[in-house]
Amino acid sequence: MRARLMRELNSVLYLTSGLKSYLSVRHNQLQRDEVEGILAGLYNDARHVRNFGIAVGHTLTYIHPLQGNEKAIGLNYQNVPEQWRDVQRAIASEKPLLIGPLKLVQGGNGLIYRVPVFIKGKYWGLVSSVIDSDSLLRTALAENMTDDHAYALRGTNGEGMLGNVFLGDAALFSKPGTQLIDIEVPGGKWILALHSDTQRQQTVIKVIYILVWFLGLMLGWFAYTVLNQRSNLARMALYDALTGLPNRVLVQDRVDHAMSVLRRDQKRNYLLLFVDLDGFKQVNDHLGHKAGDIVLQQVAQRIAKAVRDTDTVSRWGGDEFIVFMEHVDPDMAKVIIEKIRSAVETPVNVGNRDARVGASIGTAVAPVDGNNLTSLARAADERMYEEKRQRKAGDGDDVR
Repeated sequence: MRARLMRELNSVLYLTSGLKSYLSVRHNQLQRDEVEGILAGLYNDARHVRNFGIAVGHTLTYIHPLQGNEKAIGLNYQNVPEQWRDVQRAIASEKPLLIGPLKLVQGGNGLIYRVPVFIKGKYWGLVSSVIDSDSLLRTALAENMTDDHAYALRGTNGEGMLGNVFLGDAALFSKPGTQLIDIEVPGGKWILALHSDTQRQQTVIKVIYILVWFLGLMLGWFAYTVLNQRSNLARMALYDALTGLPNRVLVQDRVDHAMSVLRRDQKRNYLLLFVDLDGFKQVNDHLGHKAGDIVLQQVAQRIAKAVRDTDTVSRWGGDEFIVFMEHVDPDMAKVIIEKIRSAVETPVNVGNRDARVGASIGTAVAPVDGNNLTSLARAADERMYEEKRQRKAGDGDDVR
């Protein structure tokens, strides 16, 4: 019974979690048609849901289905005392809350699942799901009812034994031989009272405990899956998909941090190298783009191995790379540049053929050449092109 109840409840709650993730990513680019399309899709796939709502700030901005809820659009929760208290609880706790069961204006009983959305630690809005509790409890528990067993539920608003009984006979909670089982819900817990008047009571209890353990394993697996997905999304946002190197977003953050340290400690110095691959176009033209991808991956690994573990190697775009280094004296910089050049110019085996590329490298030093990534990259880029011109003029090779 406990497992069935949690299954039915989670089948609704996980939809809101996905919606929260969508809002966290798209909060600055919301389009009404897109949001309403997503709400409609979730509603069509959901069981027991009366409606979904999204509040931007404290104002209900989106709702589905709209029919019958037109007056709710534009509602400010601050102006509805009976809802504002629960909204404040959700925001203050920064965690989802399950409110109810309570009487719904449109008829029947309902649960309200409120999920606050925080962007970079700051409250942005609220996602609400109105759940038909009569339908949910009937689906989860009614099929388990027999003449030999009785059960009841209490804990409105997640208040456990302090909450009201909302299903079954309240006297069951004080009846000898009744088993009380905690059911964790967002923001609190419900208490399931189960009583058996037959010799099968112990068998039922054992089955319940097995279901509890099974549910625990499933929740652990679900948590692992969610965390793994979030980790992958975070990595996709900060790392280049082809080479696995930090992308512009991550190198920008590291340079910004270094510049803030530099403002406090003028004795520090930072070196930025701009590396452009010579002859990479010919690899793509003659061996194909798949071979070009292999070359980029191999070159990325070689550059990373050629510098220190504390240095940042980033794919800037196309066949361009940036190396950001701290505490590098001029003599060491020359050694590192030649080490990188040697690593890049070592042929890369692609199938049965060797692909060869060269490296034009420009340098910039902070704070002499700039105190942010844009100015440092510009200075290093100009010097890289100057070196490329000199090399091309010096040996006549096709350096591009």
